[in-house]
Order: sequence, then C-alpha cells, then structure tokens
Amino acid sequence: MAGDSLIPVIIHLDGQTRVNTVVLVDENIESFEELATLFYTTLRPKIPEFYLEQGERHITKMWITWNPGNDRFLPTSTDIDEENIRGCLRILGLRRGADMVGVWLNEID
Repeated sequence: MAGDSLIPVIIHLDGQTRVNTVVLVDENIESFEELATLFYTTLRPKIPEFYLEQGERHITKMWITWNPGNDRFLPTSTDIDEENIRGCLRILGLRRGADMVGVWLNEID
C-alpha cells in the first residue's frame, strides 16, 4: 500500500450491537472480497462472542452512509459491490473520513 493512497474509513458492524472502528484503506483496492476481508480482520477482535457462537462469520454486505453536511446532492447511502468499489473508495478518499461504511455479517443456520 502506498502511503498517499491510504484513506481513513469509519466502519461499523450493524446488527444487535454496534461495533465501530477506524481503518486505513488503500483506495486502489479492486475487489469486494479484499475490502471485506480487511474490514473483518480489523473488526474481528471487537465482535461480541454471541455473533460467533455457531462459527466464524464473514462480511456479506457493505454500504456507505453518507454524511450530507452541506452537500445535499448525495444520496443517504450507497451499497458497495464489485462494480462500484473503486468509485466508492475514491469518493471516500476525497471526503477524508466524513462518511461511514456499514458492514453486515452472514447468517449461520
């Protein structure tokens, strides 16, 4: 990771318990899986045990909750997927930590 391409991202685990942290992300990450793995590795020590009682989990959904500030043109949220990951990371980079990325863990039956 090049130092100039690192951007601070606030991530939170959505669900019964809110777990939040900040991670530096390389805005040149190209895949959903790579970003999800980075976020999960960062969040894993903070995930409550009741989430993990039936086994290890992984991130299946990520979205950005935009902080509108004075920029009323932005939507309230945007799902992150393989097609838009680079664009989403570039916008997050330009806005330098003003927005939050939510993550959702897979369900285990």
